[in-house]
Amino acid sequence: MAGGVAAALLAGFSLTTVAQLVIGQDHPWLSQWAIAAFAVAAALLVYALQFSATALGYAATPSDRLDFNPEAAFLPDVLKAIRARQWEEMQLRADYTVRAKLCYNFGLLAFLSGLGLILVPHQPWPWPLGRVVGVVVVSASLLIELAWTLSDGEWPKFLLPTSRDVKPDNLPDDGAYYLFARPEANEVIEGLRKCVGLLEQIASSDGQGSRAGAAGSGNETIGHPKPPQ
Repeated sequence: MAGGVAAALLAGFSLTTVAQLVIGQDHPWLSQWAIAAFAVAAALLVYALQFSATALGYAATPSDRLDFNPEAAFLPDVLKAIRARQWEEMQLRADYTVRAKLCYNFGLLAFLSGLGLILVPHQPWPWPLGRVVGVVVVSASLLIELAWTLSDGEWPKFLLPTSRDVKPDNLPDDGAYYLFARPEANEVIEGLRKCVGLLEQIASSDGQGSRAGAAGSGNETIGHPKPPQ
């Protein structure tokens, strides 16, 4: 979710930077604008955390709701009320997630803007090489983040591919050979079933033979009683 660990870390860094720029002795050339950018970033990132936490409060699954309301299994009115509440909270969760995403994206834009502003040196051109590299990298990151935010994650495609770029491989019978049981596996299963059937027949025939032997020994005993002692 947008308001994760990154949002908390960036918000803390923004607040620390604002405090340092306000109470510190050395101020960059565009420090006042950097303070404003970092303050906006901190506020937006904190709101991203708030919206994300609120959205998680509406994340109960249908099975969770049925566990808390077991009477819904035999009371249609209760089940209808639970389903209505489920749809309402799903909509609320989606709305809060969108707000968290917007706050995070614009907070990140403000954060990168403030980072770029404090890197601009207070001196004429040429700037120190380190400052030039820093400003170029932050500016490129800012442009990419801006394009990503405005296109809702659709651009730039070379850096942020989407699932629409994935195409399934052409497989015979749409991959049924890999999804379902193979013929040789069916033959093995059929052979095992025949073995089980044979074992059952052997067990039943042995049982009949033992019962017939017991009956025969009983008849012999009845026809030839033992002589009295």
